Amino acid sequence: MYVRWDAVVNRAADAAIASCSSAARLASSSGSIHADVQLFGALASLSAERRIRLALPSGATVADMLVTLGDRLGQPLLAHVLDHAGRKHRHCRLFVDGYPIEDVNTRLDTRAEPTQIEIILLIAPEGG
Repeated sequence: MYVRWDAVVNRAADAAIASCSSAARLASSSGSIHADVQLFGALASLSAERRIRLALPSGATVADMLVTLGDRLGQPLLAHVLDHAGRKHRHCRLFVDGYPIEDVNTRLDTRAEPTQIEIILLIAPEGG
């Protein structure tokens, strides 16, 4: 697993990394993106699979990945991760290639093959 767990509990580092990461993660113009998505916490109970491989079009964003994942696993997944306006819930942590992502409009990088995505819901004792 590629999660930087120090960023989970350090909100200042989380915000700084997310803003830098959002600007740096532009997708290339050709090909497709393969993503290995791992579900943790309460999300893990939504699927018999803990690691899910997705194929996404070039230029896909984290939001596109979540919609594709929601199509595969059902609406309860999206309700746990996104609010009614399509923003990520504060108690949900998304990591793309080990870096925390706050902006679901962040593009996925086609150079990382496959892109590693971890999603976890934090419960109250963990800071959620």
